[in-house]
Amino acid sequence: MREITNFRDLGGVKTQDGRVVKTGLLYRSCYLGWMNEDELEHLKQIGIHTVFDLRTSYEAYESPDPIMDGIKLYRVSGMRDRNGEGVDFSPYGIHKMIIDDQSSPTVLHEHMHQLYRDMMFRNESFMFLLELLKDMDNFPLLFHCATGKDRTGALAILIYQLLGVSIEDMMHDYLQSNVAYHDRIQQALEKHHDEIRLNPSLKQRIVMEAGVDEAMGKEMIDGILKQYSSYDEFFLKEYGIDTNRKEEIRNQLLTKV
Repeated sequence: MREITNFRDLGGVKTQDGRVVKTGLLYRSCYLGWMNEDELEHLKQIGIHTVFDLRTSYEAYESPDPIMDGIKLYRVSGMRDRNGEGVDFSPYGIHKMIIDDQSSPTVLHEHMHQLYRDMMFRNESFMFLLELLKDMDNFPLLFHCATGKDRTGALAILIYQLLGVSIEDMMHDYLQSNVAYHDRIQQALEKHHDEIRLNPSLKQRIVMEAGVDEAMGKEMIDGILKQYSSYDEFFLKEYGIDTNRKEEIRNQLLTKV
């Protein structure tokens, strides 16, 4: 796989209870239209059974995933606004949001931070994924958004939190998108070099369009413990996952070292 596909296995990461996330079950990537024939063939070779698309209906209509025999395709928007409408958080969508919003840069910045924080709570795509996890016939499963970094990154954080992965390892996975999109980020920074020199605060916005912003990732994680005393309370009240259900999922997706 080319780095630009932002494809990786969530497995191989150690959890805080000493187990390891199983490999070959959960994968993340960009939308499949960015993949060439060899990369799509690789998905078949590793046995992907299910593709879960986190984009809006408009995004999926404009750039549909290729249909592949024997692979089930589901779609639930991974980010919604206060009205419950799916938010296009592709690089194009972020750029359009910035252009269309007539608010001050500070107001727009806070709005985007709030969208990130809100992805952790009552996220319909995560609820749907929890249903998919109940059926082993859905594995291996690949989930993606447009570039596989924002909405996909948020869902990966929720999965890792549920499995007991450390915050450091969650953030390491989240920031791997900047490795995949290193060239694109550098090109964007070079293109806007003069603007950034005059207004250094623009750098975060430009990095966020082309890659991911570390501060945003930390806010998604920290925002949970600002509202709840523990992750256990968070998962119970937001997603109905009690101790027994959590252990079922962990036993399903974790293995001993």
